[in-house]
Amino acid sequence: MSIVSMIPGDRGSVSVGFLLRLLSIANYLRASPMTKAELIRRSSLQFEEATVNDLLFPLHSTSQGHSYDIDLVVSVLESLVVLWRRISPAATSQFMASIRKVGKLVDSYLLVAAKDVNMPVSKIVSLSEALPDITRPEHDGLCKAINTYLKVSY
Repeated sequence: MSIVSMIPGDRGSVSVGFLLRLLSIANYLRASPMTKAELIRRSSLQFEEATVNDLLFPLHSTSQGHSYDIDLVVSVLESLVVLWRRISPAATSQFMASIRKVGKLVDSYLLVAAKDVNMPVSKIVSLSEALPDITRPEHDGLCKAINTYLKVSY
């Protein structure tokens, strides 16, 4: 029995920040792929409720040189995109609001991650490409993050 199975399955029974912290710890402890997949799935169901601070996980390996675990966030976003694709094509206004909220959150996170002088461009690109274009009706946040990255890194 894993700790994940002891967490109530109801959406909102625990915060998305808690689920993301558990996922970070599970990655560090090399938990089973099933445990990590379940944490990713549950986190993606509540991702729109996250804050930028909920996404700022330190890398547990200092050998990579940069500070934040971008791959953790990308894995949750990929799961979220799969969930979005399963929703009926007749998207409701609530669904569209949710999608745009996630887009703004990711762009805000990108802005923070872009300030890390050791962040590889590949991590910035993978994070910026993790969401479909529909999440960003305007690209101001993304452009600001890219501009910040270029100023800091070059």
